[in-house]
Amino acid sequence: MITDDKQTNEHLRSYINYYTGLKNPRYAVLVKGEWGVGKTHLIKNILKDDQKFYVSLFGLTTIQEVHSAVFVKMYPNRSRLKKILNWFGSSSMKANDVTLALGPLVGNIANALIKEKVDNSKTIVFDDLERCSINLEDLFGAINKYVEHHGCKVIVIAHDDKLNDELTDKKEKIFGQVIKVTPDIEGAFNQFISKSKAPIAFEAIKDIIYKSFLASECKSLRILDYMINDCARLLSCIPDKLYNNKRLLSEIFVLFTALNINYRLGKLKAKEIESRNSVLYYVKKDTNADDIYDEIKENYKNHEVPLRLESDLLSNEVLIDTIVNGLYDKDKITKSIDNSRHFIKPESKGPWFTILNFDLYPTTDVDNALEELYKQFEEMQIIENGEIQHSINLLFMLSEAKHIDKTIDDIYLFFLEYVRKLQKNNKFPPADLFTEYEPIRDSAYGYGYWINDSYKHYSSKLNKILAQQQQIALRKRYPQFLADLRNNLKEDTAKFCEQISRN
Repeated sequence: MITDDKQTNEHLRSYINYYTGLKNPRYAVLVKGEWGVGKTHLIKNILKDDQKFYVSLFGLTTIQEVHSAVFVKMYPNRSRLKKILNWFGSSSMKANDVTLALGPLVGNIANALIKEKVDNSKTIVFDDLERCSINLEDLFGAINKYVEHHGCKVIVIAHDDKLNDELTDKKEKIFGQVIKVTPDIEGAFNQFISKSKAPIAFEAIKDIIYKSFLASECKSLRILDYMINDCARLLSCIPDKLYNNKRLLSEIFVLFTALNINYRLGKLKAKEIESRNSVLYYVKKDTNADDIYDEIKENYKNHEVPLRLESDLLSNEVLIDTIVNGLYDKDKITKSIDNSRHFIKPESKGPWFTILNFDLYPTTDVDNALEELYKQFEEMQIIENGEIQHSINLLFMLSEAKHIDKTIDDIYLFFLEYVRKLQKNNKFPPADLFTEYEPIRDSAYGYGYWINDSYKHYSSKLNKILAQQQQIALRKRYPQFLADLRNNLKEDTAKFCEQISRN
């Protein structure tokens, strides 16, 4: 059932109706609330156009601009403006989106006219108080002039937390009533869903994303609207096999909405989304550090909404594409879901994948994967940077857990020997010829490396050593590169150009 905000904010509606019915209240009303809760929307619904002069303070820098903006709203008819101001000549004064023709006497005379020519038949609504750069004390003085001197009814919309604490006394003298707006999340949610491009399709996830929004502790209806639009775009990219699986739908959309909301709130940055996997594995690397993921997890736990931040249904790349860049590539999203641990066969990833997800498999399967890992090391089949780092870090973890009889030092020495063995047998894949710098990564194939405090000093060395070995492998191939270039310069100029081009 679609509801509206009448019941939720009936106190606001009732008081505004009472206030606007007063003849000369001699005080203003402050309507406050968090960013995006719908303060402006509510006031515009309560007061129709013929009941108010709506003035946005956004971008205004002087008191003169405030008076000019009010004047233009009160006298919007251009011919009437010209009649009032025609004796000022040909200079100009800009107020909001209207330019008034003024003249050489514009100074004190025009200012006086604009300040004194006031229509108090309607309520003045000042919006975006915190978004103008005028000194608040001066601004309150101008507002007070409309209230005290001209007998106007004035409503000011603001994020009250942004107001200067030093002006509390001044504020209390001007505002006879302060009303806090409460967001009608349920009503807005139903309304946004009904207006979306696929309201029927939303039935499968409606309850999921509503509970996720509540768990996020976000109060902004703007962000709620954005989130629903983003969910609609993601929903259109989800393969059919997920629609009938409530558990996986919940996993994917709770993850997506939790990160989406906190990114829009400014609490999460792109780099933190990229590191979400590794954060779960070694978040305790600095027990004194406050972590945004701890806050998110605590909020969802308190609302009893299951959130799996480590879920691989949506890879970090997909999350960055969708949440940060607004790109919804259906093929890439489908591939990410297909490659998740819910659908991919362990053997297609390698033994490290089974060990990493030991909680999903019987102990015998994990032990078999460990034997296969040793075998692949023996046969030098593990050559990719990410696969090596996953495998070695997992051996570190198993050593720490006393599941294998090798010490952490033993495993690090084993790694160094394996690297030398690969290089000696020319098994190392070379570094990219045109990449000058390879950033240090803490994840590969969409999974963070399993890094704990007891061995992170070794883990931090793995990437550097592997990068050095790849550069050595690249230099080994220089003679062959040169021979190929010379041959292609003679035989295939197109291929030659391709070889020397970064593109």
